[in-house]
Amino acid sequence: MPKTLAEESPDGRVFFAPGVLHKSPFAGDVAYVIALWAHIDGDIASILSRMLKSDIAVGTAMYLSLVGSGAQRGALDAAAKESLPEWQQLLLKAIGSVVEPSRNMRNHFAHRIWGHCSELTEAILLTHPKTIVKYNVSHRQRVEVLPDGRGVIRPTPLDDKEILVYRRADFDAAIEEAKRAQTLYRLFYAVLCDAGEGPKAQLLADPVLKLRLDQVANGASAEAKAILGIKAKEKRKN
Repeated sequence: MPKTLAEESPDGRVFFAPGVLHKSPFAGDVAYVIALWAHIDGDIASILSRMLKSDIAVGTAMYLSLVGSGAQRGALDAAAKESLPEWQQLLLKAIGSVVEPSRNMRNHFAHRIWGHCSELTEAILLTHPKTIVKYNVSHRQRVEVLPDGRGVIRPTPLDDKEILVYRRADFDAAIEEAKRAQTLYRLFYAVLCDAGEGPKAQLLADPVLKLRLDQVANGASAEAKAILGIKAKEKRKN
């Protein structure tokens, strides 16, 4: 998990520009995470096509036409509710919950701003565009007008609590989480295709997914829990 620049507290010059990522040794890692999620979205589109019992090209076109991950997730959930047995709905919901941090990181990699600190030569910085806008505005916008008509500008430093520091270990973890997301969705697609017990067993062997499944299946039927191997919780005695 990357630390904030405030936690690192380095000296040195901090700057943000398009060329930072272009010249960074981590550029390939950023591109790889984004590329993995492009393929994962294709896998999810295939899952949606399967649930809609439609041609894969039709389902993919529909899924990719939806703007934003929220709309895509809503379409997937609605289709699952109408077409899948309860245990598969729960499995898909748990997968979506587990991989959400990886999807969010992909979005950050694609839509946020990369920077550099002269004292952190083995790292690269990442922040929200609003952080840069706030900084730029403070250097250009008059916040007070003196009696003689002169404007007063009070520049503020970059908010280092809103700047993340990414190192090699952070990118390695981001890649592994994206690969895991791809594996989970591909195994679920195999479940939908009735590829035997193997894919389901592989999914249920994932400890993080199993834990999340126990949580999302809290109010599920006994039948769904039995299929997913979730033991009924014992009621506490008074």
